[in-house]
Amino acid sequence: MNILFVRVPLESCELVEYGTFSYFGEPTGLNYIAEAAAKRGHAVKIHDMYLDPSPDGLLSVVSDYRPDVVGLSSLIIGYDNVTLLSKMVKAIDPAIKIVVGGPCTFMPSILMMQYNPDIDYVIKGEGEVSFARLCDLLAATAGFDFREIDGLAYRADGHIVENPKTRFINARSIEFPVNRYQPYKDYMQGSIITTILGTPPIVFMEASRGCSFKCNFCGVSEPYRKRDPEKVVSELEWLKKKHNARHVIFADYSFTANRIHAETICSLMIERNLKLEWGCDTRVDCVSLPLLKLMRRAGCRVIFYGIESFSQQTLDVLNKGTKIAAIHEALKNTRKAGIQSLAYMMLGAPGETREMILKNAETLHKSGVDYALWGIVRLFSGTPLFESAVQMGVVHKHCGEMGCLSGDIDQIPVFSNTLTYDEMKDLEMNVTRRFYYRLGYVIRRLTRIRDGRELVRLIKQVRYLFINNVLRFC
Repeated sequence: MNILFVRVPLESCELVEYGTFSYFGEPTGLNYIAEAAAKRGHAVKIHDMYLDPSPDGLLSVVSDYRPDVVGLSSLIIGYDNVTLLSKMVKAIDPAIKIVVGGPCTFMPSILMMQYNPDIDYVIKGEGEVSFARLCDLLAATAGFDFREIDGLAYRADGHIVENPKTRFINARSIEFPVNRYQPYKDYMQGSIITTILGTPPIVFMEASRGCSFKCNFCGVSEPYRKRDPEKVVSELEWLKKKHNARHVIFADYSFTANRIHAETICSLMIERNLKLEWGCDTRVDCVSLPLLKLMRRAGCRVIFYGIESFSQQTLDVLNKGTKIAAIHEALKNTRKAGIQSLAYMMLGAPGETREMILKNAETLHKSGVDYALWGIVRLFSGTPLFESAVQMGVVHKHCGEMGCLSGDIDQIPVFSNTLTYDEMKDLEMNVTRRFYYRLGYVIRRLTRIRDGRELVRLIKQVRYLFINNVLRFC
């Protein structure tokens, strides 16, 4: 079968004529799924609308390639494009099967299919096994049973049937995709990541799957599983030789969730003298000074910490499971190890006041963090926080779901009894500007310059931050 994978863009396709979303990384998940399908004998192609967001570009690919199956991978933000694109594809050939997957499937599958009659199937969670199996069955002439496919929602006899998601891939068995379907040089152009790590190519890969933590604002429910460290480092080695990779981002939810696993990967990177510069996401309670020093020796230049708040009350409300002391200890040790830090921060949690948010911003500045990204706590359909808000009458279930289906970030409900949405947007702008445009921050960044290359990167960072954190709020 001919299979076309499409990464759906974030912005409205109806508004996009030119431009690019290249400050995002490659579609890592689609690479793995496409590889699994190719190994089953299917012809595969990936069309990334982050690079070419024009609907006409997709329709041209569909007309030329004539796929039997189109797999649409989407975030919740921008999900309205799934509706638009599936209708366009069906207009070319109604026989094409539309399969939807990706982070948007945190939403109920049945709701997605009720809302969009052009969707034939929805696959929740990891797609390597379920998607490949679905394509095998669609290619068969008889004797197939969709009930055997884990996490699949499909139409049958005028009804929508949803199979439960009960099985998860053994991460140690995952083979890396030897066919990368996009040119790496086209990604991460203009991203702050390039100002930290260096110029592209910057590649993304996984060392683990899932997450064992239970933050209630997050829809991830897949259990944590580790990939074989030997395979991880062999993939890095291959990426360097085959694609001239110099910089890597580990796309794990928490790279150091298992410290022994992280130590093993770092030791192998040092042993094989890979000399790659890389970054990763992790939690403040999953690092120690010896581990951070080992990570630095292995090439780690930046860690993205999900801090969320410096208020223990807010951390507890979000079921974050971390303590304020652990945050300060992790940030102090990260500086000692010579690694830069980026803090993901949230505002607008239940019970959080303006004064608490401004105090958080002040504490963040004093913490010595190098970069910060602020976001509003939103009620994404399918998350525990969303369900709690529905039970408490804060938001109507239908309205919340429609907000997510709209694909518009401003239509997704929030959970605050102390601030209006407009007040939260103003605070987001306020704390972002306060963080980056203080004399103390500029001096601190200047004192950490160790060579000419870092000075050039700092100049690029100032330009990036001015464009993205000042001009975009003007």
